[in-house]
Amino acid sequence: MNNATARIIQRSSEGIRTCASAARISTTEGTALAIFDAAKGGDKDVRLIKKVLSSGHKTLLEHMQFTVAFDQVSVVVEEFMIEARLNSFTVKSRRYVNYSNAGYVVPEGMSEEAEKAFCAYMDDCFARYQQLLALDVPREDARYVLPYSFRSNFYMSMNARSLLQLIMMMTRGRGSRYPEIVMLGEQLKAQLEEILPGVCEQEEKHYSQAFAMAAPEAFAAGSAVENSVELLRGPEDAEELLSDAMAFNGRIAPFTRAGEADIAALLNDARPRELEELNYVFRIHDVSQASITHFVRHRIQSIMVPEAVQALKKGKYVLPETVSANESAMEIYCGAFARAAEVLPELLNAGMPQAYVMYFVLSGHVTDIRLSMNARELLHFLKLRTCTRAQWEIRNAAWQMLKLLQESYPTLFDQYGPSCRVTGRCPEGRLTCGKPYFK
Repeated sequence: MNNATARIIQRSSEGIRTCASAARISTTEGTALAIFDAAKGGDKDVRLIKKVLSSGHKTLLEHMQFTVAFDQVSVVVEEFMIEARLNSFTVKSRRYVNYSNAGYVVPEGMSEEAEKAFCAYMDDCFARYQQLLALDVPREDARYVLPYSFRSNFYMSMNARSLLQLIMMMTRGRGSRYPEIVMLGEQLKAQLEEILPGVCEQEEKHYSQAFAMAAPEAFAAGSAVENSVELLRGPEDAEELLSDAMAFNGRIAPFTRAGEADIAALLNDARPRELEELNYVFRIHDVSQASITHFVRHRIQSIMVPEAVQALKKGKYVLPETVSANESAMEIYCGAFARAAEVLPELLNAGMPQAYVMYFVLSGHVTDIRLSMNARELLHFLKLRTCTRAQWEIRNAAWQMLKLLQESYPTLFDQYGPSCRVTGRCPEGRLTCGKPYFK
């Protein structure tokens, strides 16, 4: 896939010894250091690790750490990876970096006619991106016309157990529908096999090959939409539940209700565990593919995201104010989404594999997502995402979420909002807006 690479660039220097020591510690006499010092990190330790793994005990792999560099991969790969929320990511920003020369993946296996049409379409998308920039549309808004074939570069850190599971998902799970993801998964599998021989082969026995999903037969030209939020579920009596939890921890007297001052103290505490007992489920309608990445990176949550190809089938898209205010920009921008619906059927008829439809999703195409967060994670999420520094699309959704929460439990959620509202200070330093929000 045009030199796309996944390479392990860093791993625990004593990973095998540590994992083997973890395998021994529950059944071996001696201290933790004595057991580690006795381990040699050789074939004997690898055999022990495989033996313990065959019994289903995989936690020992969590003591070995890896960092993977994903180099010149498509953003389809990035979107797949960031759903592994137990891992850590650092991704090149599309809000601040100019992607005019980023390039794009040209998948293999197409006819000459289909490949020519594929490249012509992708070149057109990048040309529109550059035209929007020339019209002074900010990068964070121009990026919505970038197709999912464009190149992404990022780092991803995880433990060996997560890496093993990721490889299985790439080569035998949902990722196996997409040749580029399979290719990268095979690269990582070969690298992990050099470190822990036989572990991947042993794990494959527990995974069945995923079935390929058919691409949509029709694609809508779509129209511009704005996101909206539903609060699907929350605690029946959040005030009572939170008050009971605070009384249990000794923050307030038993059988009393938490007041505004009690809650203010809780929100500014370094360990507000009581908030974790309040769980809320939202459905966010019409979220762009670009904005989904901002939601997903909040890892202490449960989130359901449909495959991006469903957004392409729907055809609807976000429309930034910086574009709608400029007639020339509107023509360029809206034309990008109309063209996707025109070109795709032609390419599929020309023999393009259905798996490559994913590369035609534009970053501005929208879909619905469902997410569940407890009140502690919502505190963190809303402090960041209601701030004026947040990207405008997720900020709009975050304020809608907050208003719904305030209606459900005003004593608590009236004190939520951007960091300046909650803590009385701005964490943005020189990037502060200079206009703190207090209520």
